[in-house]
Amino acid sequence: MMLDVRGLKAPQPAVMIIEALGKLETGDTLEVIGDKPFVDLLPKLEEAGYQIEVKEVSGFFVLKVTKTENSKELKMEVKEECDDKLEEITEDTNVAKLLKAYPESLKILVKYGFSPLENPVMRKTLARTITLKGAKRLIGMSDERFREMMEELKGLRKR
Repeated sequence: MMLDVRGLKAPQPAVMIIEALGKLETGDTLEVIGDKPFVDLLPKLEEAGYQIEVKEVSGFFVLKVTKTENSKELKMEVKEECDDKLEEITEDTNVAKLLKAYPESLKILVKYGFSPLENPVMRKTLARTITLKGAKRLIGMSDERFREMMEELKGLRKR
């Protein structure tokens, strides 16, 4: 299996790699091409029992991950919020918590360019690991457009 995560910003590469590893059978290898050497992920992969190899090729990094008989399933480390209510919607609001408290916020977020959230897998993974401010940086949204979106989101609390 091959995966290209070049040009993606954290945590997207890790989310995609962990998701792909879950589909591997013992003996299968996942090859990942990235801009960076995967240093944050390597210890987790080794600890989980995967056989790994990293090479630099033409300015990119190729990570080969082979599932062994001893490999354990990896999961994104995410704190679950137990409170459905949001006291306030700010730039530091976690996207998953916002979506849980205000399901209608999905339409607003997608309208402003957060189209990966249309994918249920991305909603379950990426949304849990990112704040509104982090998502803004991820897609390169302008400050003005972010302010407009925040006003619309804050309007949800009044409904």
